[in-house]
Amino acid sequence: MQLGTLQSIPPEVDTIKTLVKVSGILALVFGIILLIIGLATLLFGVFLLIPGIIDILIYVIYVNCKEIIRLVEMRNYQRAKEKTHVWMIMGFIFGGIVIGLLLLSSIPQIR
Repeated sequence: MQLGTLQSIPPEVDTIKTLVKVSGILALVFGIILLIIGLATLLFGVFLLIPGIIDILIYVIYVNCKEIIRLVEMRNYQRAKEKTHVWMIMGFIFGGIVIGLLLLSSIPQIR
């Protein structure tokens, strides 16, 4: 066994993965709630397109959270950090404050 060739994983990686996973799950839950609101308004004869559009954008945030986790696991920290910046802003706009704050708190961890 060659110990010199193994790269150590920074301890922040687990924190990053946890924060991004929680952000993705919250985005998914928020998207499901918006889907229910959109379907309820459809049942009452009022079709609101806004919840549907926001729901799609929230699903995209969820998918990109999985991509950020994949990049962190591949130790591509710079690309993960860049991707987190973009989806943090989208999380603030479309996913609410909590999702954006969780993604924001994961950024300083990425080196």
